[in-house]
Amino acid sequence: MKKQRGISLSGLLIASALLFVLVLLGLKIVPVLLEYNAIQRGFKGMAQDPALRGATKEQVRRAFVSRAMVDDIKAVSSDQIEITRDGGELVVSADYDVKVPLFRNVSACFEFHPSSKE
Repeated sequence: MKKQRGISLSGLLIASALLFVLVLLGLKIVPVLLEYNAIQRGFKGMAQDPALRGATKEQVRRAFVSRAMVDDIKAVSSDQIEITRDGGELVVSADYDVKVPLFRNVSACFEFHPSSKE
């Protein structure tokens, strides 16, 4: 007699339920991480923009607002960004939190600190 191999129906159901939970978490968390990456890219792009090297803080904030509209950034407003100069170089940064409701009373809280300086 040959030994049977494979997965049982109950094992398949448990694995499917775990996979479903992981996919659900991914669908809720990945957009938050993508928005953070868009903010980080926007800050670095603003710091490297030659038109903003001698710009005032208000001009930098307007540049961020226009980038935020294009990249659909809603987690950070222009009032939340910090604009400083480090050795003549523009440094744009922000600190913000995002709370992602997962299910019922369980949420994931992310703290982000994007900056144009690495």
